[in-house]
Amino acid sequence: MIKTNKSQLMPPAEPLPATSVARSTQTMFLDHTDRILGEVPRVLRRVGQFFLVMMISIPVFLAGLLVVLWHLAH
Repeated sequence: MIKTNKSQLMPPAEPLPATSVARSTQTMFLDHTDRILGEVPRVLRRVGQFFLVMMISIPVFLAGLLVVLWHLAH
């Protein structure tokens, strides 16, 4: 059985005016920029939380490592 591809791209009946293309491109750009800028506070909170966790966990790990090494040395 041969399958036919009905989803071929067809050229538009009439070309889009340059102003319409520019306006839609500008709208799309502004929409994406707004979404990206909306994510910035969330990313900064996560980076801050990451640094807080690292500032606590690394010294605790090193202190635990020193205790283990102290016990192994004696």
